[in-house]
Amino acid sequence: MATLLRTDQLLVSRQDPQTRAYVRVGTLTFDGEQYAFTYDAEVRRALPGLPLGRTHESETLFPIFAERVMDSQRPERPATMAHLGLPAEAGPFEVLAVSGGSRTGDTYELTPLPHTGEVSLPFLVHGIRYLTAAERASIDHLRPGDRLSLLPERGNPINPRALLVTRDGDRLGYVPDPLLAYVHDIAAGEHDLVVERVNPPDFGLHMRLLVRLSGQYSGGVQTH
Repeated sequence: MATLLRTDQLLVSRQDPQTRAYVRVGTLTFDGEQYAFTYDAEVRRALPGLPLGRTHESETLFPIFAERVMDSQRPERPATMAHLGLPAEAGPFEVLAVSGGSRTGDTYELTPLPHTGEVSLPFLVHGIRYLTAAERASIDHLRPGDRLSLLPERGNPINPRALLVTRDGDRLGYVPDPLLAYVHDIAAGEHDLVVERVNPPDFGLHMRLLVRLSGQYSGGVQTH
């Protein structure tokens, strides 16, 4: 059964089109009534509609983020939520936490920030387009609940801290770069990584494989 992701803070990152590396932009939070967005101190390029120099607050989701959530009236909404492992009534914040808010030709990504203690962190596996045809085909053999592993890829030319998602040695994709510091922290202790959902290829490679990481987060990652 689909369950809501309990989170109240999302990291907003921007991917550099040349280096392909992700750079922090700020943090989007939601306390159940009000949204707030705060830039990281070193950011010098503003998001559309959100000027630098102050914390932005609103009772409704800021347009740049709201346009990344499918309207509740669209007929394909239930199917899309199911592919994300979410119930049809999931709120905008939960949808962004799992989907990442990605858009074609867009360089922004949102990822959930775990709180210290026990965590259950869902994420869509990245980089499936870099796999071989045989590796991509192996995803079809996965079933919900299958246990997966994390494997460091220290020779990765984009990020030396890259983590592969694997099963029995088969490459299935990568942990999203903005989550790497948190996943490294969780993976340093006892943890479980399992398949949450396998989506059909025609839904897009970025939605192909949803997994869930469970374990303990020490809180050692700096958020600003």
